[in-house]
Amino acid sequence: MSNNYVFIIWGFLMHLIILWGVLDVNFHSPIVQDLPSVEILKNAPAKRLLLFVADGLRFRTFIEAPPNFLKYVMLNKGVWGVSHTRVPTESRPGIVAICAGLYEDPSAIFKGWKENPVDFDSVFNRSHLSWVWGSPDIVPIFTKGAKKHIQGESYPAEWQDFDIMKGQIWRLDSWVFDKYLNWLREEAHNVKHLDRTLFFLHLLGCDTTGHTAKPHSREYTDNMNYVDRKIEEVVQMTETIFKDNATAYIFTADHGMTDWGSHGSGSTDETETPLIAWGAGIDHFNSRQDVEQIDIASLISNLIGAPIPTNSEGVLPWQYLSATNLEYTNDALLNNLKQLSHQVKANREIICEDSRFTDQRVTQLYNKINTLEKHLGTKDLSKRFDETVDTIKLAKESLLYFRQYQRTRLLIYLSTMWLGWIVLLFSKIAGTERRIINRFILLVADIALVCILITIFLLYKVSDCRNWRPPCYAAVAVTSLWLAVRSTIQNSRNLKIENDSQSWSKIAGIVLLLATMFLGLAYRSVLTVGMICTAVIQKVVLKRTRYLFWTALSLAVFPLLPVVEPYPRVYIVLSSICIMIVLAFFKLGSHSRMAMEILRLIITGLIYFGFIDGRSWMSWLLLFTTPLYICTGSTELKTRMHEVVFGFFCPLVLLSASYEPLFFILLGVHLSCWPRNSIYSSQDHRRTDSSITMEELLKAAIFMLYTLLSFFGTGNMASISSFNPSWTRHFVTVFSPFVMFSLILFKISVPLMLVGCTSHLLGSSNIFLAVLLLGDCLSLPLVYYVTPQGSWLDIGSAISRFTIAISLPCLLLLFYYLSYPLMTFSFHKFKHSLLSEKKHIV
Repeated sequence: MSNNYVFIIWGFLMHLIILWGVLDVNFHSPIVQDLPSVEILKNAPAKRLLLFVADGLRFRTFIEAPPNFLKYVMLNKGVWGVSHTRVPTESRPGIVAICAGLYEDPSAIFKGWKENPVDFDSVFNRSHLSWVWGSPDIVPIFTKGAKKHIQGESYPAEWQDFDIMKGQIWRLDSWVFDKYLNWLREEAHNVKHLDRTLFFLHLLGCDTTGHTAKPHSREYTDNMNYVDRKIEEVVQMTETIFKDNATAYIFTADHGMTDWGSHGSGSTDETETPLIAWGAGIDHFNSRQDVEQIDIASLISNLIGAPIPTNSEGVLPWQYLSATNLEYTNDALLNNLKQLSHQVKANREIICEDSRFTDQRVTQLYNKINTLEKHLGTKDLSKRFDETVDTIKLAKESLLYFRQYQRTRLLIYLSTMWLGWIVLLFSKIAGTERRIINRFILLVADIALVCILITIFLLYKVSDCRNWRPPCYAAVAVTSLWLAVRSTIQNSRNLKIENDSQSWSKIAGIVLLLATMFLGLAYRSVLTVGMICTAVIQKVVLKRTRYLFWTALSLAVFPLLPVVEPYPRVYIVLSSICIMIVLAFFKLGSHSRMAMEILRLIITGLIYFGFIDGRSWMSWLLLFTTPLYICTGSTELKTRMHEVVFGFFCPLVLLSASYEPLFFILLGVHLSCWPRNSIYSSQDHRRTDSSITMEELLKAAIFMLYTLLSFFGTGNMASISSFNPSWTRHFVTVFSPFVMFSLILFKISVPLMLVGCTSHLLGSSNIFLAVLLLGDCLSLPLVYYVTPQGSWLDIGSAISRFTIAISLPCLLLLFYYLSYPLMTFSFHKFKHSLLSEKKHIV
């Protein structure tokens, strides 16, 4: 028993290490603390800068009908272009990229979005004074724990209401503009002659309107035009009060938005945002100049003469600076080069490879910087400009090189560790202990482990290296390999494969299902092939009922359908409600249960079509009473499966937009067709042989496919990662990330809960171990598909595929235990048990 606990703990640690390790290797935090800062630039063209960020304003909508004032600026007064963002296209990462010049630290995923996960530098830290007004989700990023020179204020979180009629969306932006205008009237005279001042106006209206009314709507365009009119008013009043032509202005957006009002993924509409700059120090020509979003921080810093944030990876978009001041542009680019070189040197030291010798890249970089500094004021400005731009490219390449230097080695360590775990798991489920064990070989393996671990530790100490990652990954890989070798020595394989067509058919089915799952993670339509194969396997190999065959073929249609969009397809949802009412007549034997279910369905329909406002309590009542509804029914497995389908259907409908309820109905019907004696000839019979069979491996592969189908039957990677509040409109409209995320997570989990409930029909622990083995084998090649290079959509999709594959077995096991009370608990039995105890006491 103790060995089993050790095995479970070790397996849990292996999954955590591989999940964290792959993300750590590819997306290690770009932030290096205590980097030196570059000097303040003299003769900066602007004393102050106003940064307008229209949250959720996509470039396509903006450029198709540009608002009047900003269109005039683009044509006559400034420079404009596209700011290319990256996944995840959410507010926080976008704002951090704009103001700090770096892409979101991966550790922020695990530390929350509402507070600083790490201590990163920003343009506000480098200013004399900064003021920040906007959303309560954004302002604290820069003001929490900040020094006194950064001041911020935000409106109440309750104002972020996605109900346009009640939320008064424009007041979010109106409040921000009014705050700045009031500041101009009351406090501007105190800082009139101060340089390096920043004003950040975060405007959430377009994002909120886009989520509810969609980016192609009149409301979205009206909000954009309102922002344009207020910016014109702000600019005119600013110029009137300061009267020194020393103010620069930047207008941009943190991310875009899809046609259906979501963001978070990597489509063009989400990654392309407008960028317009005008005012002091800005050139003016009507020509599009595209930049990366992280370049904006360098532009802000150099316009006001402030040091660039130490962790910034951006490159100054020199095309935006005035062409009449080439000397200042040269100085600004040289400053940018020095700031990047500090990061190159720090990352060079971190890798600890040949640390006694200076790397050729670093030597070449610093030699060029010294040459540029020696010829300040003597060399031709244009020639010095070209040399500085070329050296900046070298610095960016060197920075990327050092950050990715150890990637191959660390991935080999992780692969070795994971392969060792797979061998150990296979020995556990398909092996029996040998009668005669060679103790000498075991002793040699133990001594080898100790010697290798000591060698790794000594090399780490002798090298005087601060980077603990390579030795730690190496030690874990060696330990995992040692456990695999010991298990191979102690156990012999006991997986019997008969040399007949039936056994080879099962093996072919397993391989085919694994292949379709591997491809299905990237191409959703391949899951159709997988479901067709499942239908054939269930009919021919496993000899199941014909209902299982035909429902499996019906499920194969869904991966071919377009992914669900947030536009409500009312007629589809209505048809699904009608189908459930018909099923209630035939499947629910009790008249009271039938009446109760039909009443729940009618109330659900009235809420969905807007006749009843369910946000106050009705929708929540349907959601929270679902377990009570299920647990008041029969505990007979087939009947309880029907109760689970009916119970979860109503809250799922309220979170649906299209054919999700139909998919759920058909999945429930298909899974309920699994016969109760699908594993054993009788309920009480159990095999005495603990080793796994080919049939169990095949069924494990089928249930893995069900789990994937539950994820991608109605969506793909982009639709799952994108956020759209319209899905939760029947429960909550005021912006509440935790509540909305929980509801969407519940919606995704409902089909998985059905698979978990069905797994109670199996009754074999070997099935779950087989799922674990197959899932871990599936995830091994995906380790090398996760990459920090390529398009942001490719990067995000690769991470999602790996995460889902590694979590797949754990999810099935998790939902098996979560569904246990739903399948076994009954209030009638509980009441009977209490009465029996009372009689016994009496």
